[in-house]
Amino acid sequence: MSWDEAEMKLANKPDGSFLVRDSSNDRYLLSLSFNTNGHVHHTRIEHHKGKFSFWSQPDSLGKATIQEFIEKCIRNSQNGQFLYFIRPSGPGAPPIAVHLLYPVSRFKQMQSLQHICRFNIVQRVRRDHIDQLPIPKRIKDYLKESQYYVEYLED
Repeated sequence: MSWDEAEMKLANKPDGSFLVRDSSNDRYLLSLSFNTNGHVHHTRIEHHKGKFSFWSQPDSLGKATIQEFIEKCIRNSQNGQFLYFIRPSGPGAPPIAVHLLYPVSRFKQMQSLQHICRFNIVQRVRRDHIDQLPIPKRIKDYLKESQYYVEYLED
């Protein structure tokens, strides 16, 4: 799902609505699109040393799975114990609060097994180590392709 598709999906949803999607940047696995103050914003989710987190978070706040990370973000948004902010795009503008309260499913169809496998392999193997895997060249090439779209199976 692209950022503009995420914006369409989140249009007319309340503040605090969000979805997690594949990142269009090859250096990241996932991005977060969310509504706040009536606008949709996007930020990348880090995956570093086996933990998911936002860019400026200490490693201690990261979680081993994306599900654990998002659940923690929702709890923090609900109780206000820990708040997340992103930098505004314009100079001099205040930071933008990120409230993750209402997950929006991006899955109306099932992803292909091939896509799910690629996601899991790329999550565990650095891109520059893919050529060292004991798999056919065709699969290595597929693993190195940009993942800014999701492949779906027809019903």
